[in-house]
Amino acid sequence: MSRKVRLRIRYDRGRGLAALLALALLAAALLGTLAWNRGEAAAAGPQAPAAAASPASPTGMRQYFLTRTSRNGVQALTACGSGYHMASMWEIVDPSTLKYNTGKGSSEDDSGQGPPDFWGWVRTGAESSNVQAPGMGNCNAWTSSSGSDYGTIAQLPHDWLSANPNFDIWHVGFVNCSQAVRVWCVADTIPVFIYLPLITRNSS
Repeated sequence: MSRKVRLRIRYDRGRGLAALLALALLAAALLGTLAWNRGEAAAAGPQAPAAAASPASPTGMRQYFLTRTSRNGVQALTACGSGYHMASMWEIVDPSTLKYNTGKGSSEDDSGQGPPDFWGWVRTGAESSNVQAPGMGNCNAWTSSSGSDYGTIAQLPHDWLSANPNFDIWHVGFVNCSQAVRVWCVADTIPVFIYLPLITRNSS
C-alpha cells in the first residue's frame, strides 16, 4: 500500500534566514527518516529488488590527477590549473581514499578509471632544498629549473613482481630540476553534497 506524505511549511519573513534554514534541515531529516523506513520495509519483502548504485551519484571523494603535460621544476607549482594545486606526497599517499580525475589527468592503455604508472613531481613537506634525495629535494621549494638542483618525483609501481610483500603504494626518486616531468595534482577542497527538499513560501 502506498502512502503520500504532504509537508507544509509556513515561512514568516520576519523570522529571518536562520529560521528558514532550521526549518529546511528539520524537513530534510523528517523526509530522510520516512525514506529510510520505507526502504527497510521494502527490503524485508519477499521480492524486494536489490538497489543499484547510480553511476552518476556523487562520491564525495577528493579528486587528484597527473598532468598530461610535463614541466620543469620552476613550472611545477602552476601546472595543475583552477581548482587544483600541486600535491604534497601526504595528500595523495593513500589513493584508495581519492578519486582519479580521468577528464584532466594522464592515462595509459589499461588505466581504466584509475591513474597511470608515470612519474610526476610531488611536494615533500620539507624545507627548501636541492639535494639528491627523495623527500628532501624540492628544486629549492620549486623555484629552480637548474640542472644542478634536484626535486622529488613519485610513481605508482609498474613492476608488481619487484614489490615487497606489503605491496608499497608509491615509488619515489629524484631528477634534476631542468627536466620536464608530469605533476601530481589534488583538488583544493573535498566536495560536500547537501540535498534539501524544495520549500515554497506560503503567501496566504
